[in-house]
Amino acid sequence: MKSPRLLLVLLGLIVLGRPAAALRAAAPATGTGTLTGWVSNAATGNLLLGASVQLPGLARTAFTDDTGRYVLREVPVGEHEVVASYAGLDVVRDRIAVQAGAAVRRNFDLTSKAYLLDAFVVSGQREGGAAAITMQRNADNVKNVVAMDSYGDLPNMSAGEVAALLPGIAVGLSDDGVVNGIMVRGMSASLNRVTVDGGLVAGSGMNRSFAPERYAGASFDQLELSKGQTPDRGADSLGGSINLKSRSPLSMREKRRINYTVSARWAPPFTEHGLLRQEHRIHPLINLGYQEVFGVAGGERNLGVSLQAFYSENVNGLFVTSRDFENTLNTPAYVWSYSNQEKFNNRKQGNLKAIVDYRFSPVSKFRFNASYVDANEPNVRNFLSTATTTQAVGTSGTAGILPGYSDRITRVRAAPGSQITQDSRVFSVFDRTGEVGFGGEHDFSRLKLDYHAGYSWQERNTANGKSGAQLQTRISAVGWILDRTASDLYPRFIQTEGPDFTNPANYRPIANGLATRDNDVDEIVKELRANARYQLPTTLPLFVKAGVQWRHDAIDELARNRRWSYLGTTALPSDATRVFWSTTKMGVPIPQWEPAMFVRERQLVSPELWREDLYFREQNKYTGTAGVSESITAGYVMSEGRLGASGLLAGTSYIAGVRTEKTATEGWGWVRARVPSTPAEQQADPAGAARRDYANNSRVTGGGYTKSFPSVHLAQNLGASFKARLSWSTGFGRPGMSNFSPNETANDNNQTLTINNPGLLPQTATNWDATLDYYFEPAGNFSVGWFHKTIKDYIVTGIQQGTVARDPNNGYGGEYQGFTLLSSANGGTAYVQGWEISYQQQFTFLPGLLRDLGLVANVTILDTHGDFGGTAVRRTGEVAGFIPRTGNVILSWRHRRLSARLRVNCTGDFITNYSAASAARSLYVRSRTAVSPSVAYQLRPSLSLTCDVANLTNAHQVQYRGIPDQMALDRNSGTTVTFGISGRF
Repeated sequence: MKSPRLLLVLLGLIVLGRPAAALRAAAPATGTGTLTGWVSNAATGNLLLGASVQLPGLARTAFTDDTGRYVLREVPVGEHEVVASYAGLDVVRDRIAVQAGAAVRRNFDLTSKAYLLDAFVVSGQREGGAAAITMQRNADNVKNVVAMDSYGDLPNMSAGEVAALLPGIAVGLSDDGVVNGIMVRGMSASLNRVTVDGGLVAGSGMNRSFAPERYAGASFDQLELSKGQTPDRGADSLGGSINLKSRSPLSMREKRRINYTVSARWAPPFTEHGLLRQEHRIHPLINLGYQEVFGVAGGERNLGVSLQAFYSENVNGLFVTSRDFENTLNTPAYVWSYSNQEKFNNRKQGNLKAIVDYRFSPVSKFRFNASYVDANEPNVRNFLSTATTTQAVGTSGTAGILPGYSDRITRVRAAPGSQITQDSRVFSVFDRTGEVGFGGEHDFSRLKLDYHAGYSWQERNTANGKSGAQLQTRISAVGWILDRTASDLYPRFIQTEGPDFTNPANYRPIANGLATRDNDVDEIVKELRANARYQLPTTLPLFVKAGVQWRHDAIDELARNRRWSYLGTTALPSDATRVFWSTTKMGVPIPQWEPAMFVRERQLVSPELWREDLYFREQNKYTGTAGVSESITAGYVMSEGRLGASGLLAGTSYIAGVRTEKTATEGWGWVRARVPSTPAEQQADPAGAARRDYANNSRVTGGGYTKSFPSVHLAQNLGASFKARLSWSTGFGRPGMSNFSPNETANDNNQTLTINNPGLLPQTATNWDATLDYYFEPAGNFSVGWFHKTIKDYIVTGIQQGTVARDPNNGYGGEYQGFTLLSSANGGTAYVQGWEISYQQQFTFLPGLLRDLGLVANVTILDTHGDFGGTAVRRTGEVAGFIPRTGNVILSWRHRRLSARLRVNCTGDFITNYSAASAARSLYVRSRTAVSPSVAYQLRPSLSLTCDVANLTNAHQVQYRGIPDQMALDRNSGTTVTFGISGRF
């Protein structure tokens, strides 16, 4: 970055601009004392984080920490007015006498009329909303905070479902409707950092994309989204950073707390679900939490223990239909590819989490944390039927499309390329992630220290389970009519010529059509970080903060894939019990094959019928074995405080500083020899041929970079209800770790060698943020924000990097001399800007039952343009994965023991695959609105009844190609109902 000089100027203006007010040494405190205590919510028993305790006469304010504790030091002797406040709760005032050298303890139990009238569970949800507003209001940078229980029990209780309801957030959905990626301000999930209690956890893999579906929202207290990066947080987030925060077990007034949720997620028979899902309509979700506070070593309530256990079976059935059209925007356009897919997946997940907080002394606190996630997909069943033909119109030869097609009807002739392929896949995913950490906090009056050491690991295996494989069978030279006149989703598919495609005896496995997989990915993340914050002895509250961080991330991959070709002459036996929607809804009984009939426990049932590709098996030992690592060393320095003691500047706070990060990368693996073995050699001696092709071609690569990231954040209180923020910050998005592993692909005709580039630099961003917030009681907020990003150093592929040296020591074993090197490189610029508008209100001022209404609403509007590393300017609608419009509306009603909620999540149209060569090949995702109502009734604090409906209107995931009328894909995962019981005692 070229901005450190600007930062120094800004820091100079901030610190030196008011020397009389800011740098005048405070007089020694000769007759002072200390005021301390905690602030709690009397209705819920929670000790509050971020509550304000003020001494108005002295213009002094302290905020409570994560255990609800506050400390005001060097308070002059005498009687003072003390004011405790928290969003949504009534203000408490008192007068306290402070004596010299003494510590006065004053605890505050806050409440309000709304809490007194509410049932316990409703009070907890109100507190969650108030906590989020409090954290946002206290922050000097641009931030959104949401309590995990603010929106009730979400269908899968995942962190991603909570994130989806925040402004600036769009989420990615897996094919079966599970949230599997979080995008911030148009930036892909791989370019935004997600941490757990401030630390990176293993599991992001080569593409750095956090998997939110593996983390239960019930295991955390809050989700924090920082859009204006501060120097004390990692700068590696192009859109914004997300932190999942845990509640301290010391943050409750009672001695012991046990909470539970037992739910069942049900696919009702009166809603539309695929046939595989109908066989498994219901599955459990269970959450159990235990917290207790002890007094040890002579202390009082100084040891807190929290244990959390979660188990779920997230069953999803899926029907997908897809098709591909003639490469034209004109109409009519024929359909040359048509497929139907039925899928079933049961994502079984168990989470265990433990936190131990120990307050060793009034100034020191330690934490030990450990977690373990066992996320398994033991039996993913996927059956795909695809009909394709050649993209040529005619009545003879290889032409597959008959003339006379219309917008809705395509006729295909029985040409050699007119085929139906049946792909049956049964596979598994086993994912185990663990984390342990230890940290400490010390508050030595003006000096505060904190540190943390963390170790996280992931073991991931993708295989075929105990009885699974992939089998592809095919029938050729068949003709058909695809008629979408009556229904685009369930068209008529009529055979016109060729062998009967409903008869399994006419299908044969393709070459290498039977395959198994057994792949391991192991990741280890080690991290150390430490921070020191010192309050300068000045009349104004001025602080200097500095810190260091070290992190090492290593990923190793191992592949053991195998494949076989069929030796038999007769058809394989099919599974007549597999009847899918292609039969029941369209009357086309395409035969199905069950892979378990041919492979069990990764062994062939009838080995004599199959010939293995032994060279492929041996080759995989080299091409599927690789590793990468990344080491990061970072340090920062920053200043924070207020700009004045009176007038307008008294309400102006700032954060300014710079963070520097040094990154070193390394990769290892094998590449193929320039002259590979011949097919005959591979057949005669598979293992020997693989060794000759790879064993002597191991590669070790490395790279690195050092960059600095300054930022300045200003916040201005405009009276009691308004707060304005202005931020200038810098950040970056790291390249995928797959770029670090060796890879060489030669083209002898063009004399080029394409390689990975371990020295890729990150994409960098310069950000401006401006927000205006209006806060009102009880716990209400209206916010308008604008941001602008300038993104540089986009990663572009196929860039010339020079020529391979004509030298036997050229780094390629003396091969490829004189070849042109092609690789990825940094280049190009883009601009992203947008508006984020949010509103939150409890309508307690309305009459009667209307006073129990609440509303949360937000909308995000984004726009982009730039060359994105190319030669032409691209704009919104031409940038793949960029989602320009998102919004949420959450309407709630809470009256005594009864509560109800309606969640509406909207995502606008966006492009997912851009083609500059032909607009007809561009692929778009159609806008989607998901409506999810819920209701809860509390019988007593220890027992509540809940019912949630997910995707009430069964909004499909739909894509279209070129023009909206050409539906390319439709995913239907159905509507589900989750009902259960929950409580606390």
